[in-house]
Amino acid sequence: MIFVALLHAVNLGATRKVPMADLRALLTGLGLEGVRTYIQSGNAVFEAEPGPALRGRLEDALEARFGFPVPVTLRTATEWHAAAQGCPAHLRDEPVVLAFLRDPPDPARVEALRGRDVTPERWEVAGGTLYQTVPDGVRNLRLSAAVIERHLGVKVTVRNARTVQAIAAMLDT
Repeated sequence: MIFVALLHAVNLGATRKVPMADLRALLTGLGLEGVRTYIQSGNAVFEAEPGPALRGRLEDALEARFGFPVPVTLRTATEWHAAAQGCPAHLRDEPVVLAFLRDPPDPARVEALRGRDVTPERWEVAGGTLYQTVPDGVRNLRLSAAVIERHLGVKVTVRNARTVQAIAAMLDT
């Protein structure tokens, strides 16, 4: 089965460096096939046997190799394509980022987050993805990844729509 692995919070500053060549070598060394990466933000595509232990195996190997914990969000190719095409219509008139939720959120927590005023941003959770408009750019988000994590109680990692579409294209080649 083909998977997309999203590494959380790597290569953002002077610390938490995960060179993509090293990531490809690590994943290949774990027996994953067809390993490819996209840009330096920790995106990998590979083939593997599905199973509940895959994410833990990746996280353990990343921490052992790089010396710090690296949460990983996994999506199958089918799930990735659904996310890439799944932006709710009422959000498509502005630039959008996708916050990939590592685990399913509690619906009550999603509803509680709706009570938070993040105007002018708008957002919607569909499946395992929170789609969010970025009218003032990603650096000025009121609904940041940290706020999403705190309110929903799940880890998230954010990718812009261009990255999501580029990875979708990788899955088709």
